[in-house]
Amino acid sequence: MTDTSAPDAAVPPRLAYRTVTMAAIVLGLILLVVVFSLAASAFFLIFASLLIAAIFCGLARLLQRTGMPRWLALAIVYLVTFALIIAPVAWGGVALVQQFNDLIGGVRNQANQLLSSLSDMGLPVSQEIKSGDIQSIVSDPSGFMSSAGQAVFGALGGLGNFFVVLFLAIFVSWQPTLYRDGLVSLFPKEKRARISEVLEKSAHSLLMWVAGDSISMLLIFTVSWAGLALIGVNGAFLLALQAGILAFIPTLGAFVAGVIIVLASLAQGVDTALWALGLYLLIQGVESNIAQPIAQRYTTALPPALTLSTQIVFGLLFGLLGFVLAVPVVAVLMTMIQELYVKDVLGGPVESAEDA
Repeated sequence: MTDTSAPDAAVPPRLAYRTVTMAAIVLGLILLVVVFSLAASAFFLIFASLLIAAIFCGLARLLQRTGMPRWLALAIVYLVTFALIIAPVAWGGVALVQQFNDLIGGVRNQANQLLSSLSDMGLPVSQEIKSGDIQSIVSDPSGFMSSAGQAVFGALGGLGNFFVVLFLAIFVSWQPTLYRDGLVSLFPKEKRARISEVLEKSAHSLLMWVAGDSISMLLIFTVSWAGLALIGVNGAFLLALQAGILAFIPTLGAFVAGVIIVLASLAQGVDTALWALGLYLLIQGVESNIAQPIAQRYTTALPPALTLSTQIVFGLLFGLLGFVLAVPVVAVLMTMIQELYVKDVLGGPVESAEDA
């Protein structure tokens, strides 16, 4: 009589092993989500430091092409960075802050008047807006100046986070292989070469996105400054500066910058506001149809629908910091998914009709 219980007895341990493995993976993912939700700000600050570190490394590589050693190239990049931080403070930083507060105040007053006018025309506007109290629904960007205590603590908190991110970026960019090798060491030996390759491609993707965005930011700032000064808009430099900075946020940044420019120009009359609106629409058209396509030939392009949807989701879940860093996070995640899942697991992407 044959014993058939031995093969059946081998099944439960195998099934138990798979069950324990799947349960561990699920619990690990749940734990990761919980930890990330509780410390989202810290993770985004770390990612911001990695983003700045990638910029430092990219600028250092440009200097290395002249035959300069890497340590000297990085030292020059660090010194120039600190000089750019200190220079505005030394050259009238207090006056610049005051001008910015005046600009915000003017924009808020024009928004109050515009919304009150819409209410008088019979459009459905809340009573708070009709009375001109827009601060009840829109937070005051310069509200920290209303209290000396809040100003001190707010400035110290923001300044502390800024320098934490900056020094983390310096540490990472000075010895990037140290941190990369430490991360790669967590994987099995047969996977380490591939993981290292994917990390290099992710860093390159992040750097290319920054390069493309920097081109847009510089173009919008320069042309906006020249155009607004030409039509005689007060505060042309600050308006162009905020437009260039907000260009870092794809899709929605341009809209916010345009609204601020139009509202600030309304103080000088409707004609000036219309000229400013036309100028900014022209700048955005040139940037979207000429500058970005040229830059994206050499950098990383992301689908607009994915960009906007990710910004909305990250903004709702993680606040302003998540909204600002949503696109570079997606640029890195897309590279990792493309390399580790689409290529390694699925065998590659779908071939388009043009490739066929």
